[in-house]
Parts: sequence; structure tokens; C-alpha cells
Amino acid sequence: MGQAIIPVDVYMLTLYMEEIVWDQNTAQLRLAQDQSEERQRQATVQIAAYQQVKAAHTNKKVKAREFQIGDLVLKHVIRSIEVKNVGKLGANWEGPYTVVAKGGKGSYTVTP
Repeated sequence: MGQAIIPVDVYMLTLYMEEIVWDQNTAQLRLAQDQSEERQRQATVQIAAYQQVKAAHTNKKVKAREFQIGDLVLKHVIRSIEVKNVGKLGANWEGPYTVVAKGGKGSYTVTP
């Protein structure tokens, strides 16, 4: 039987391992972590700014409407609560409903 041979790499330290200073390494890791958190904060700010621009672009296409108490309106069907087995040919609107009260920010209370 032959003898087990251990690779030479196990005994020889690499240049990287010889030159590393552990105190500096820890400090550099902390600095990298701080920079990582700063980049994350900057990304969050950029995302918020982008979302504001997109919202402004979308909202400029919206036509605001005021309804008075007693007006007849149609209500959009929300797909998650609509009657099952209607399929894609089902109505998108239901109603008419009567506006009975105004709420805040353009909301209304309606009754059938």
C-alpha cells in the first residue's frame, strides 16, 4: 500500500494569509458594512423619488369628479369578491347606486 500524501498547499501560507493584518481587516469590514448601509439608504431615497414621479405622471391623467348627494353612480366590480363562474365576459360594473353621503378625499357612501 502507498502512503497518504498531504498536498503542499496545506503547509504553505499564501501571500494573502501572510500579509493580512487582522486588526485592519476588522476595521475594513466595519467600514464596508457602513458603506453598504449608506448605499441602501441612498437606494431607498431614489426609489421613493421614482415612485413620486410615477405617481405624478399617473395622476395627471386622472379626471376628478364631484358627485352630489342623490346622484346615481356605478360601482366597479372588484374581481376578488365578484360572483364566481361569471368569467371574463361578466359585467365590470354593478349598480346603479345612489350617493347618500360624502366622505374624505373623494370617497362617497352609496346604497343600492
